[in-house]
Amino acid sequence: MNKTQCLKFNLIGTVVLIAGCASTAPQENPLNAVGQGLSTIESAAQSGKQIIDTGTAAASTVSTNQIGLVDILVRQLGVSQQQALGGAGAIFQVAQGSMNPQAFATLSQSIPGMNTMLGAAPASPAAGGLSSLMGGGGNTLGNMAALAASFQQLNLSPNLVGQFIPIITNYVSQTSGQMTANLLQTALTAR
Repeated sequence: MNKTQCLKFNLIGTVVLIAGCASTAPQENPLNAVGQGLSTIESAAQSGKQIIDTGTAAASTVSTNQIGLVDILVRQLGVSQQQALGGAGAIFQVAQGSMNPQAFATLSQSIPGMNTMLGAAPASPAAGGLSSLMGGGGNTLGNMAALAASFQQLNLSPNLVGQFIPIITNYVSQTSGQMTANLLQTALTAR
């Protein structure tokens, strides 16, 4: 007997057993217990579905400043979470080197997970050397060279730097205001 035949035989046997039990007294009828159990399971499933639907509706109303920056980068650019973390961290490292400490502290406080992003940025001694050859870390060409090297270490195209920066500055604008976003933009394009 193959598995399909065995399954059919077991199913027929179960139906015969249940049908035979159905003829017993109502208080001892196992079908009543099964029916009550199924009703309870169906009710629990409906409650669970309502909870999920409520959570989905609430999640769809979340504004972009409540969604993490890394999630936005992953969704909009199709990069991995680790690449988004490292790329954002590299951009914030460049900004940190160009901003005064108080301005960077304000920026850091407005970005959830800033320390994680900074920690995920690749250490790039080659970028630092290239940056100094191009006139130091405080100029646009040097900053972009450092970012290109960091992005390559993350297996990202250096062309993505130009796509990361506007998403990040827009996010900063939404989380801590246009003035902080302008400070970030200025730090990244310092001449």
